[in-house]
Amino acid sequence: MQLCEASRLVMNTDDKPKDSTQTMADLTVGCFIAEALFITGLICILTYHLRRLKLYIKASKFRGPPTIPIIGNAHHFIGNNGEIVQKLIDLSDSYPSPYRIWLGPELLIMVSHPEDVKKIVGSDKTIEKSPLYRFFRPWLGNGLFTAPTAIWRIHRKLIGPTFNLKILESFVSVFAAQSSIMVKKMETELNGGEFVIFKYVSLCAMDIICETAMGVSMGAQSNNSGDYIETVEKTFAIIYQRVFKAWLQYDAIFYRTRLGREQKKCLNVLHDFTNNVIRRKKEALLRKRDNRDATTDHKYDEDDSLPPRRKAYLDLLMELTDNQMKFTDQELREEVDTMIVAGHDTTSNMICSVLLMLASHPDVQEKAYRELEEIYGSSKVEERCVTHEDLSRMGYLERVIKETMRVFPIAATVSRAVTEDFDVGEYTLPKGSIVGIDIIKMHRSEEFWPDPFVFDPDRFLPQEIAKRHSCVYLPFSAGPRNCIGSRFAMMEMKTVLATILRRYIIKKDKITPIADIKLKSDVILKAADPIKLRIKERT
Repeated sequence: MQLCEASRLVMNTDDKPKDSTQTMADLTVGCFIAEALFITGLICILTYHLRRLKLYIKASKFRGPPTIPIIGNAHHFIGNNGEIVQKLIDLSDSYPSPYRIWLGPELLIMVSHPEDVKKIVGSDKTIEKSPLYRFFRPWLGNGLFTAPTAIWRIHRKLIGPTFNLKILESFVSVFAAQSSIMVKKMETELNGGEFVIFKYVSLCAMDIICETAMGVSMGAQSNNSGDYIETVEKTFAIIYQRVFKAWLQYDAIFYRTRLGREQKKCLNVLHDFTNNVIRRKKEALLRKRDNRDATTDHKYDEDDSLPPRRKAYLDLLMELTDNQMKFTDQELREEVDTMIVAGHDTTSNMICSVLLMLASHPDVQEKAYRELEEIYGSSKVEERCVTHEDLSRMGYLERVIKETMRVFPIAATVSRAVTEDFDVGEYTLPKGSIVGIDIIKMHRSEEFWPDPFVFDPDRFLPQEIAKRHSCVYLPFSAGPRNCIGSRFAMMEMKTVLATILRRYIIKKDKITPIADIKLKSDVILKAADPIKLRIKERT
């Protein structure tokens, strides 16, 4: 027993130095690994910043708000989307063009001088969309709005013919029919209190874009189905938060936040809707093909006198996908996603803004109505719908729309990547930066627009337009990457507004001066509070 005890004692004694040595070795290895990781990280950070040294030097030549290490000026944009827009407006008032903002690692240079803007929108050095547009790609992929230049050039050329004037003219009957459904639906609000106008306009715009560009009747107004529209607004709001909150720009962080999880749910809804549009279109084309084969009547495909809208946007994309293989199925869906959201959300919000301006300026509304009275006389909407020939006679209404897009532009800013050092006037936009065109600053600047917060449609009389720089007014952007659907949007807006004005007087209980209307941006600029109006029957 004593021998065993002695043996165990010896063994324990021998084990202790062994454990201590192993522990020391483990600590040494651990420290070595930690030091190696630290040094590697430090080298990576130093290398990253050394590569950007020229960018930092050139950025230092621009005025702008004081920065904080790592986050730059991102702390200025803590808050909701309305507070972010107001901060941008405040910065533009504090710093003359051009000035710089650091959004984490991204250098944003804001420009609002029209001559500089003209050079920027026309240059190949700034034709690439900015890196900030990558936040749209989980939703819109490489559609026209977000596509890299190499893809955009091809797709724009292929899609362009679907927006020719003859095709657009054929859409006016759809604009008019859906507008008539909308004003009928609005009857429930007659002589009542104020109501949110967007819910009626957005459903109408959704039916219009689906029936015209997509060739599919979705019946959004009939079914009162606004889920897609609400989801679009949520997704836009999330993306706008990501752009200005530097910590959300990293996928590893963003997708672990509440906003990231919410976006994933939203994208499922949005992509399901688009897939349903495409599926219904394919089914319609198959039925058409079967009917043609059964009757041997090929007139539908061969008669050039048939409405050209039958071969519009989605028809062409499917032909390119099925026959010529110029579009993949994924590219098809991305372009459809882009067109649906661009075709309904922008016009819906702008129509609501125009209605707010008409209600806030009864003299302007009366003048617009008198112009319509000259065109339609005493004919009711049901008796005489808007035709494409009528639109050219709505000169004053068009000026009302343009003036609204001045004070409430569709986007507060648009941004481009600077792919090479680019001299603009007395300064150089450095390679690797982002240039932001400050549209709202230009549109509301007293330098270019006397009394900018006075609503005056006659600013857009031909003689007044001739006095201004061509790039001081950019409702649909400018240059090669301008909005492909600008004519579509203007024709739709005129048709919808004319239909409403012929039927109703638009009223506002409490009129707020333009300068006092609070704004927010869910990518698309709009009034922070939902626009509420009253309607009264015209007699």
